[in-house]
Order: sequence, then C-alpha cells, then structure tokens
Amino acid sequence: MIRLFITLPFVLGLIILAACNQGSAPMTWLEWQWNSSPGVLALLTGAVFYALGYICAWIGTLGQIRRARKAEQQVRTLETEAATLRASVAANSAMPAAAATPAPAAVPPTPPLAAPVVPSSPPTENRT
Repeated sequence: MIRLFITLPFVLGLIILAACNQGSAPMTWLEWQWNSSPGVLALLTGAVFYALGYICAWIGTLGQIRRARKAEQQVRTLETEAATLRASVAANSAMPAAAATPAPAAVPPTPPLAAPVVPSSPPTENRT
C-alpha cells in the first residue's frame, strides 16, 4: 500500500508530462538518432525502470519463499515426530506402572547453600 503512495504521484507526473509535451523533437543517444516526443521518452524510461525495480524485488523475495517452504517442511517433520512420540507415550502409559519403571534409588540430601554476600556500595560524597 505504501508503494502505491510513492508510485502513483510519479506515474501521474509522467502522464502529465507526456500530455503536455506532444511535439516531436530530435533525440540522440551515442550514435543513434530518432524523432520522438519528450513525454513518450519519459513514459518509456519510467516503465523500463519500474519493471527493473519489480524484477529486483521479485528476485529478493525468491530467497524468502525458499526459506518459508523449507521451514514449512521442517514443521511437518516435527509434527510427525511429535505424533509418533505421543503415540509411544500413550502406549507406554497403558502398561502397568510397576512394570514400566523401576523404583528410584535413594538420593542423599544435599546441605543447604550459604546465603550470598552482597558487597555494600562505597559511601558517596556530596560535593557542592
């Protein structure tokens, strides 16, 4: 939408220029010479560079499209892995609890940690 606000005044200006400059004038570029109106030349130049800008933007989005497809494929793969893991968890939870896991070994208690010592800030002097 913002491109429209940039492009529309530019295109309208070129159209007005082409409408106001309808007289033929000799044009030269390097060794080529032709007769054309300046307005038509401005419209053709604007159209060519607009097309080049569109192609450059399209090429820039090709990489983003490729990355998006790759990410979608990775999401599908992860979803299938999650589904298989859920199925295996559901199958394991259907087994009796005593046969599924052995009793955990006793873990010795750990002593509590000492409280951290926070250094006090140095006194600040009030110099006036």
